[in-house]
Amino acid sequence: MSKQFIGTNEQMPPRSHDNAVTYSARIQDVMRYNKLYSSDYPLVMTILRAVAQGHTEERWQEEQQRTLKILAAQPPYQGRAHADAANRYDQIIHGLQDLMLWPW
Repeated sequence: MSKQFIGTNEQMPPRSHDNAVTYSARIQDVMRYNKLYSSDYPLVMTILRAVAQGHTEERWQEEQQRTLKILAAQPPYQGRAHADAANRYDQIIHGLQDLMLWPW
């Protein structure tokens, strides 16, 4: 029996499913300890979707092109880890790496 996302017809390869389950568990763990900023949550969900579909970082970046461009044009949040990053996108990525939520 193959796994499917609820509400879609896309089938998930078994390896991608395992990666998505692991990534989802990590997200839940980070959220349990209130370490994930709510502003980063939508981006993390796009990463979860990409992991579930077995996409590469490059493919994810292509799909999120508009969002990433907007984040790259904004200054980093002050008073938050990695406030010295070049832009908000880099700051978020460094933060996700710290939380072990960067899968690539």
